[in-house]
Amino acid sequence: MVKYSFNQLFLSKLPVVMDISISEIARRCNISQPVIYNYIKGSIELPLKALIQICNALRIPSRLFISENNRHVIPTRETATIEADQWKQITWNTEAVELTFGDGENKIFWKDVADVMGVTPQKPHDRFLLRTRFPISDFLSTCTHYKISPYLFLNDDNGVQEKFKPKPKTSNTSSSKSTRPHYSKSTDTPTYPELSRRVDILEKDFAALNEKYNRLLHEHEELVKRVHVNIQNVQYSNIGINDRIDMAAEENPFEKE
Repeated sequence: MVKYSFNQLFLSKLPVVMDISISEIARRCNISQPVIYNYIKGSIELPLKALIQICNALRIPSRLFISENNRHVIPTRETATIEADQWKQITWNTEAVELTFGDGENKIFWKDVADVMGVTPQKPHDRFLLRTRFPISDFLSTCTHYKISPYLFLNDDNGVQEKFKPKPKTSNTSSSKSTRPHYSKSTDTPTYPELSRRVDILEKDFAALNEKYNRLLHEHEELVKRVHVNIQNVQYSNIGINDRIDMAAEENPFEKE
């Protein structure tokens, strides 16, 4: 089971990563400087609505703030932000909330969500509609409990960028120009240039796998959305069928006395 958690470490390093002051972050996000300061320091837990504000203002994908199984990532400024012309605004999917939670069939009851959060029955509904403050930890723990991806509700099509800087070439002039691996005769251990080359290859492979993972994650999220829409359509279709059966029964002359 995937466990979702908030990457507070990344938030605490945001001024360093972005190379801007806390006051500038507050100005861009349209949030007061003392509040932003407390978010960054962890004195106040970041609410979901503020997370969306910060991501959109600084053009940072929300996936950098949401970790899976405690795999926290601290990217550089180059890999954290997306260019303005490529940025897609992050929005909240209230339709997915209504399709997932409620009192209808195949839905998760709000009172059960309240038990998971440890709050009164009305609070989860107001929180998921972003009417009241929704602590990010409660949102992620609820997603973890019901095995729901946070991106069913967070519309974020901005992929996480992975850019690796090439390692500097060694200045060892005595190394062989051959492309074959060079090993020490005494220990049969790869030399530093060979190890560096292997690391570069592994980093490129990792970048390719990460890109594929993000693509598959997006496809999974789209599939989950379509499943919820199909469930809703089937429910509406069943209602229509039952109405037609009742009408046919009333018009059947063989059933009249």
